[in-house]
Amino acid sequence: MGYSIQIKEAVLQKVLLGNKPHHEISQEFGVGRSTIGKWLRQYKESGNTTLKSKAKRPKDWPFEQRISALIETGTLTSEECVAWCRKNGIFCHHLEQWRKDAVSGMSNTADEKHREREKQYKKEISSLKRDLSRKEKALAETAALLVLKKKAQAIWGEPEED
Repeated sequence: MGYSIQIKEAVLQKVLLGNKPHHEISQEFGVGRSTIGKWLRQYKESGNTTLKSKAKRPKDWPFEQRISALIETGTLTSEECVAWCRKNGIFCHHLEQWRKDAVSGMSNTADEKHREREKQYKKEISSLKRDLSRKEKALAETAALLVLKKKAQAIWGEPEED
């Protein structure tokens, strides 16, 4: 069963305070004693001085943290970038997407111009389609009249001139 980071942090804080035995903390939070022991070992092995976990999902990273990550990794080689990403629990494609998002955020005015141009093109296309439809109907009507005229000539012959 996966526990949230907040529960892990709360359990570890209680354990590290040492006020209660592990089995009481286990009952209080509904977490197995072996799980608490595993979290405590992981905490001690990683050497973290804070309980805050960096293992957040990339989509949960706040904007400021994303920009900070882009600045940190901006001058790294691809191998160093991969190592940095692995250390921080993300993939290189997350950095690329964040970079694109940051650039697109700066070009909102260009997006507005693009949307306006697209809107204008849609109106023009709609107008041209209406015009084409009208002309196709007129052409079909003219073709039908020519066919009728030929049939009438075949039946009655050439019209006599006065």
